Amino acid sequence: MTAKEANVKQWSLSAVYGFVAGVVAAVVLWLMGVVSNLIWSGPEARWYIFAVVMTGGCIIAMLRHLYAGRDLQQQIETVHRPQEGKVRDTAILAVMAVVAVGFGGAVGPEAGILAVVAEMSVLVSYLIARNNIAESRLIGEIGAAGALGGLYGSPPGGAVIAQQHPEAPKLQLYLAGLTGLFGFLFVASRILPGNPLRVWLPDHQPAADGTDILFAIPPALLGAAAGLLFLFLLPWIKSLLDRLGDVRIQTIAGTAAFAALAAALPILRFSGHHELEDLMHWGKDAGFGALLAIGALKVLAMALCLAAGWRGGAAFPLLFVGAATGGAVLP
Repeated sequence: MTAKEANVKQWSLSAVYGFVAGVVAAVVLWLMGVVSNLIWSGPEARWYIFAVVMTGGCIIAMLRHLYAGRDLQQQIETVHRPQEGKVRDTAILAVMAVVAVGFGGAVGPEAGILAVVAEMSVLVSYLIARNNIAESRLIGEIGAAGALGGLYGSPPGGAVIAQQHPEAPKLQLYLAGLTGLFGFLFVASRILPGNPLRVWLPDHQPAADGTDILFAIPPALLGAAAGLLFLFLLPWIKSLLDRLGDVRIQTIAGTAAFAALAAALPILRFSGHHELEDLMHWGKDAGFGALLAIGALKVLAMALCLAAGWRGGAAFPLLFVGAATGGAVLP
């Protein structure tokens, strides 16, 4: 194969496989929604919330006993090395991620989607790349860029997160992220209710005199502080749970703490970006302190889930945290 033919093949692969990865992301997100709607069709009573979350934790604990799994960053790295994937491990990761989202975990859906894309990349690499390691990495990165570009609604964001090796030029990953977004929207518009990428924001009338920039500084600083709090809490809670030894006990202990939080404040469940509208309406009367507390508790809930082995991402929950802490200082 000539260099020109190889280049055409890479561009074509970026466009086509990126689109397919976006389609898969939408389908997995739909499946997560089906599970979630089925599970949460019961009463909104505190005892029911606690019981459902604990049930999810018990399932995850049993699955972690079979395979402890990887965190989101490790999954992204594995997507870049599809030849290292194992069907059984990937299947367990995918089920854990679906359970984490479906049973109300304060995590995003990225983990399950990437697990499925990783396994799909193994198959595509076998069919196309064979023993070509560089091309296998390219396929893995294209799949990750397409899936995350569609899920986040940001092709550049998906490309930046996906690229870990120089084998995949940025422009090709941007193309994969863009076609991934098209594939995601194409399927989402048919099987997902409403707009799954919509993040509700209150109407804003700009002052047109430059003061908006100044007013944005305090909420931005509070949001950044909340992000730093998460970066501190996650390893600290994980170190505490590690002292318990068996991963099943770690998962049950962390889940029990999260279940208690979720039962006391149900808005702390789920990824959070769909709960922004309820949060802002509630925050109008709740005041500064209550919004700051909700933001801090969401950070705690997310850290508990991730430290306890609930597979998911932090991007969507942090949107909720930023809205709560930033909204606390707005008039």
